[in-house]
Amino acid sequence: MSFLIIDTETTGIFDFKIPADSPGQPRMASFAGLAVNDPDDEPEVFERYIRPDGWQMDPKAGAVNGLTDEFLEANGVPVTEVLDEYVRRVEAGYVIVAYNAQFDLKMMRAELRRAGRDDMFERTPNICVMRPLTNVLQLPGRYGFKWPNLAEACAHYGITNAKAHDAVGDAQAALEVMRNLRRDGLLPEAKVHYSKGGKA
Repeated sequence: MSFLIIDTETTGIFDFKIPADSPGQPRMASFAGLAVNDPDDEPEVFERYIRPDGWQMDPKAGAVNGLTDEFLEANGVPVTEVLDEYVRRVEAGYVIVAYNAQFDLKMMRAELRRAGRDDMFERTPNICVMRPLTNVLQLPGRYGFKWPNLAEACAHYGITNAKAHDAVGDAQAALEVMRNLRRDGLLPEAKVHYSKGGKA
C-alpha cells in the first residue's frame, strides 16, 4: 500500500456546514505531498505554491502561514499543476493521509470542483492521523476530550516541527505522527469518510 501524506495552507477556515466550493470558502495557497510506499520510507516530496486567480490571501491567515499575495504571484503555479499531481496519485491507488484530513480533503474537493473536475470523493480512501490521538492525549475540551492540534501531537511524540504552518513542514510532522501510530498499533484503516450530511 502506498501513501500520500498531504498538507495545505489556505486563505482561511472552512464553514463545514456548506459545500467546499461555495462562495466565501477558503482557497488553497500552498500544497505539499509526501509520497511513500511504506511510512518508514524516505518520502518523495512534491511542493507547490499557488498563484492567486481571482482571490487574495486573508491577512489573518497570512499572519499564521507567512504567505502574501506578492509572494504567491512571484512563486506560485496554476492550481491545475497541484490538482494533476493529486489526481495522478489517487488514481494510482495511493491512500491520502493528513493531520485533520477532513480539512485538507475538503480543500482538495473544493479546488477540483472549481476546476470543473471530478472531486474524487468516492475514490479517495484516506487516513486522518489526528482522530486516533483524541483518546491517547485525552486533552480536556468543552464536550469531553478535544481533538489535539498538530503542535500538541508533536509534543506528545517528541517531534520537532521547525516549519510549523508550512505545508511541507506540517506534512513531514504528520508523517512522523503516522509512523508513531503504526508503531503503537493505532493507525486506522483507510476508508472514505462520510459526514452526517454526506460529502460537502
